[in-house]
Amino acid sequence: MNLKILYEDADMIAVEKPQGMPAQPDKTGDLDMLTCLEKQCQMPLGLVHRLDRPVGGVMVFAKRTSAQVETQIAKAMQIGGWSKTYLAVVMGEPKQTKGTWTDYLFRDSRSNTSKVVDAKHKQAKKAILQYEVLDTIQNSEETLSLLKIQLQTGRHHQIRVQCAHHGVPIWGDRKYGKQLQPKGHIALWSYELKGQLPKKKLFCIHSIPQENPFLYFAEILRKL
Repeated sequence: MNLKILYEDADMIAVEKPQGMPAQPDKTGDLDMLTCLEKQCQMPLGLVHRLDRPVGGVMVFAKRTSAQVETQIAKAMQIGGWSKTYLAVVMGEPKQTKGTWTDYLFRDSRSNTSKVVDAKHKQAKKAILQYEVLDTIQNSEETLSLLKIQLQTGRHHQIRVQCAHHGVPIWGDRKYGKQLQPKGHIALWSYELKGQLPKKKLFCIHSIPQENPFLYFAEILRKL
């Protein structure tokens, strides 16, 4: 399969990750992003960040023109030099139309899950995100809201955990949802990646989801 290329320059390449595709080779043996894109581009690439397997949208790879470039890209993303914005369809409606959620998360490596804990927990890590409700609809006796989310930190399953903790689990998220969730990919999408490398112009890369339940908000998404 050929992945959709969203942006490319001498140092990096950004593509649209399909939902359900792993970022790199794993124990399932399923076709992964890194292997697929290296074959498509006919060059070795560096994995500088990851998206959870169920999540789709903008994903960046470094061209291995030099180890320095790969390190610069990875470091820029890790220290917050790049802005990451997501779209999510959640079940319910947040109490406020916009705001900031600050929680402390603990990652349980045995179960590959994270949970909100007290700030005094020895292994707690601060997790911060900003959200805005773009629209809310009533669908099949369920209330669904479209959120635009900007990460301030990059914790394990952060958006999924925080949304569930604040009473609006992501549609389709059967791991963290507090209620019976519909089957299918979770409604979380990497919408925008904005950043800059040394001596490079600022770039802004977008990807709009084209599947349900995002299609319920198609008119709003067209205006983004």
